Amino acid sequence: MQSVDSTNNYARQLIHAGMAQTGMAIFTDEQLAGKGQRGKVWASEKDVNIALSIVISPKPLKVTQQFQLSACVAVALHQFFFQYAGDDTKIKWPNDLYWQDRKAGGILIENMIGSGGNWEWAICGMGININQTSFSPHLPNPVSLKQITGNDF
Repeated sequence: MQSVDSTNNYARQLIHAGMAQTGMAIFTDEQLAGKGQRGKVWASEKDVNIALSIVISPKPLKVTQQFQLSACVAVALHQFFFQYAGDDTKIKWPNDLYWQDRKAGGILIENMIGSGGNWEWAICGMGININQTSFSPHLPNPVSLKQITGNDF
């Protein structure tokens, strides 16, 4: 889609409307109110980065196993970025992607627990800096694939 406040918010709306399916991916060119951990904002320039949420129904896992999902998402994000940025790609557990000492991406997993404490849905939001070259001075040490490699993606 062209524009949305937050891919996680949109995924939540689909779940509440009964329109979500496990594995569904929501991708946008422009995220107007991206979310980060602990109420922080995830800022992303239009048309140059990845803003993506994947809806998962993690029914085989127990609520107490939430870190397993977080670890899987972090490792997948690392593998993607590592293909292009190389050995200096690191995970800052549990939810940040770094290249050297600079932040290249982040993960926000929002869980929906049903009645009886069952883990009904997980919304796995990911923001990855791809082609952005100018960042807000308020952001500590951001970096994109383009800045690392010199290539457009």
